[in-house]
Amino acid sequence: MGADAQSDAPARAGLLDVLHLGAKLGANVFRGAKADTGATVCRWARDAEAPRSAVDVDIAIPMLPLELVGNRTHSEQILAGRPGVDGLRAGKLKADAMSFLAPGALTIADGDAWQRLRPFNERVLGTGGAHPFAQTFLGHVRAAFAQPVQNRDDIAAAMGRAMVKIVVGDLPPNAPDPADDVTTLFGVVQSPIKRKLLGFLYRGRRKRLYALIGRKHDWAAEAGGREQERTLIALSGQGATGVDRETLLQQMPHWMFTFTGSGTDLLTRTLCMITSRDDVLAKVLAEIRIAGPADNAESVAHLPYLEACIRETGRLFPPVTRTFHRPVDGGARNEETVHYFPLLQRDDSLGPGVHDFRPERWLTTPVDAAAAASNLFLRGPRACPGQDLILFVIKAAAAKQLGELGLSARQDRLTRDPLPVSFPKLETRFTVSRRVQ
Repeated sequence: MGADAQSDAPARAGLLDVLHLGAKLGANVFRGAKADTGATVCRWARDAEAPRSAVDVDIAIPMLPLELVGNRTHSEQILAGRPGVDGLRAGKLKADAMSFLAPGALTIADGDAWQRLRPFNERVLGTGGAHPFAQTFLGHVRAAFAQPVQNRDDIAAAMGRAMVKIVVGDLPPNAPDPADDVTTLFGVVQSPIKRKLLGFLYRGRRKRLYALIGRKHDWAAEAGGREQERTLIALSGQGATGVDRETLLQQMPHWMFTFTGSGTDLLTRTLCMITSRDDVLAKVLAEIRIAGPADNAESVAHLPYLEACIRETGRLFPPVTRTFHRPVDGGARNEETVHYFPLLQRDDSLGPGVHDFRPERWLTTPVDAAAAASNLFLRGPRACPGQDLILFVIKAAAAKQLGELGLSARQDRLTRDPLPVSFPKLETRFTVSRRVQ
């Protein structure tokens, strides 16, 4: 009996930890806009970690064993492995969710599937440099953001318009908006209740989305679409060796949602951060003025300070806050590891300015410790293959809104350091606050 009681102790401790966290998050409800959920989770994790291990926090939850990774070295070791090849694969929670929409997506692929899909995604998305269709894509972004945005919804709508042109191209007459379809479907992916209880209600929408991208892909392949239409779908049909049609199509919803999901959040937050700091805004505007013609894709590459602002905003307020992995062999408990990025990126041991907005940290060689710890786009084999493309889109949209339209998205809570862990609720609508010369 003594041995049984001892073996049950971690599970009881883990359950108590979870109940403790639940109580803290519940208390945040009464704090309203002043609540900082991310800070609450980080404080709880460090309190739970202290009496146990300097490596990570084990939280045993009945029917759902999890390990919260609280140490950056441990996290980096996991992220450095090739999915399904070096011991770990996508977590079951993540795989089950994404499988509702795209079971063959790179983000949950492992082993041989990952090794086939990784180079395909890198080629189509232009990983590691300027995209071959950058000039065409710039025109789409500038057209989508031709008017000043007033809030996140406006940004999401503009990102959706740009996404349709960049990924899909021209739509057939009276075609449903694929941006709305993919955003709605990802809402189901991210909600276990919707997915398990109401998923059948969204099958028609999923079928409609795949029918559209399938028709566009087939047309591009038959008509030599690379010359006809400069889109990601057209490019995907060029040399897609080892990738069957169905799997190829399943890469696209994730590309599409990056624009209207995490890309929208990152752009919204970056505009708020830049215009909330007068000195930062002045530097960004000066850089935009000397970068070159606004309608030239090469000019976007001449905006390193603006890119640093985007990366710094993503370090402080990551639009994707967590990811999951599990052992290939299942392990003794088939335990999943959970990386909670605010916990890893806001570690006080990274330096006294870890909670401050300092774009300059990205412009040194090497970058400082806080920048090096950022998981905005992950890293190594798991790094986002579309990071260069989405950075290009965000820079182009921000340059248009700030440098040409005079946008201000100033938020009082963002004017001073240290910054909260969670991005504050937007206080006001965005405005045009100055005359553009």
